[in-house]
Amino acid sequence: MVDIVDLVGQSINLERRGKLFLGLCPWHTDSRPSLQVDPNRQTWKCWPCNIGGDIFSFIMQREGIEFRESLEFLADMAGVELKKSNRPQAEPGSPDDKRTLFKAADWAAECFHQYLLNSSAADVARQYLHNRGITAESIRKFKIGYAPNEWEFLLRESGRTEFSPPVLHACALLGFSQSRKKYYDFFRGRVMFPIHDTRDRTVAFGGRILPQYADEKNAKYVNSPETKIFSKSENLYGIDLAIDAIRKGGKVLVMEGYTDVIMASQYGVTNVVAVLGTAINEIHVRNLKRLADVVTLVLDGDDAGKKRATEVLEYFVKGQLDLRILTLPEGQDPCDYLQANGTEAFLQLTETANDALQHKLDVELDGVDPLRDTHAANAALQSILQTMALVSGQQVITDVAARQREQLIMGRLARTFSLEHDEIHDQLVALRNQKETPKNADKREGSPPQHPTPRKRIRLTPMETELLELLVERPDLAPGAAREIYVDDLASDAMKAIYAIYTNRVLEGLSTKFEDILLEIDDPQLKFVLVDNAENAKNKANKVNLSPEQRLDSLIRSISKQIRDGERREMMRKLENKEVSADEEAELLQQLIEQEREDQGLT
Repeated sequence: MVDIVDLVGQSINLERRGKLFLGLCPWHTDSRPSLQVDPNRQTWKCWPCNIGGDIFSFIMQREGIEFRESLEFLADMAGVELKKSNRPQAEPGSPDDKRTLFKAADWAAECFHQYLLNSSAADVARQYLHNRGITAESIRKFKIGYAPNEWEFLLRESGRTEFSPPVLHACALLGFSQSRKKYYDFFRGRVMFPIHDTRDRTVAFGGRILPQYADEKNAKYVNSPETKIFSKSENLYGIDLAIDAIRKGGKVLVMEGYTDVIMASQYGVTNVVAVLGTAINEIHVRNLKRLADVVTLVLDGDDAGKKRATEVLEYFVKGQLDLRILTLPEGQDPCDYLQANGTEAFLQLTETANDALQHKLDVELDGVDPLRDTHAANAALQSILQTMALVSGQQVITDVAARQREQLIMGRLARTFSLEHDEIHDQLVALRNQKETPKNADKREGSPPQHPTPRKRIRLTPMETELLELLVERPDLAPGAAREIYVDDLASDAMKAIYAIYTNRVLEGLSTKFEDILLEIDDPQLKFVLVDNAENAKNKANKVNLSPEQRLDSLIRSISKQIRDGERREMMRKLENKEVSADEEAELLQQLIEQEREDQGLT
């Protein structure tokens, strides 16, 4: 089992304060330690952020991954092999074994890196990097390497390792010639940029052909194709080195090239990543949303850059993520701009980045007078409203931030096009209604699921809070509670889900201790509800006069009375509305009399 103090201590410095450990929270600007770790309960919580849970919750929050991935992450740390139900186990060392593929990719990255550092044949690559302004420190930091212009360099080197040609082929490091029935090196004559995931594992490579080996047959840049361990739609170059800075500041700069990221790092800008030979998509947006509040897309100063920004805008709008667009001066990329102007000028420039809808508005109205060119102006307005309509009306109603953002944008559009606010609002509603018809809904059924909008804090009723606090503090009360209180007696879905775990474990004769209940919950928000109430229970324990047993008896009576009152109201409604027959009416009246006598203690 991974200890939570050891786990959290890998990310932040912890100091013991009594029975707890405290540290600075990495998810908000924290000057006084507000993240606490309880080694006894094996839980963590940040009060200002209102988040917490167990080791799984911490990994999910830190890495931006789901529960299954966090389970695999912790299993790797503990050296435990997870059993996968209904799936054949991949043979260790085979091309189907992901652990082997990760190890093979790491080995290849080191092989390329050492060749660049030490081989005299890599002089041409070292000179190329020097000419690009990439320092020796960056070469080591980003583990840059070189694949010599040979057909069998890596194939030959792998002969001294455990990695077979089929394994390297599964990593997309070797190709296979069907005509010659022979393996060959996939990357040749290229500077190699290893691509890592958030856990610093090598998952793929990008290769830049050296000028002397370039011809019309060879693309300037080649990325690894998709493999069992790599998806270009999910990974971002430099995320392993940038992730802490992104979380700390809540902002990320997304660039288009490896050297842009490397140069930004050299100039002290560390919250920078790059896409991998593909445009930003909704999976990127979902992953970025877990890490940052604001995404700034840094584009080359050309028409193609402006077009790319418009193409990806819809993903950010649907994902409700704040996107800014920074278009560099004509003809420059981030690498060029930093080398010519330095860090301060670049950071000042990022502060001028327009929000994405303003950028779209500027692009749509480029060369158009909205007061005179009415046809072009209306087309521009409709294009912008079409983008805004990607956010559902229901989401705007329930999400205060989304509603405020939309009001600001509509106000801006009203001023730009000299229209009434209500007129623009009506057009937007009409577009939403068109998109949300059953016909369009059917089309959406087969589309990939969207990342859900973050939910507001879950709140329990006072009686549910009292029940959960009692169960956390006194797990031995769970059997008594389960006999008298049913899951359907509770009001909130969150408490029903948690209480169902308690009652099921009682029926199965299993432990109802806090740590066992916490381990059985997958949902991070439900984990936090349990941890939150555990903290409140601890603080409340010495402030109440009744014993836990008396508190539970009182709670059972209150819930029973609440149920009876509801039943009484329903009976009265049926009688008043004459919804029952004469016989049923007499029976209901008799039940009401018996309930009243019971409440007065007359039975």
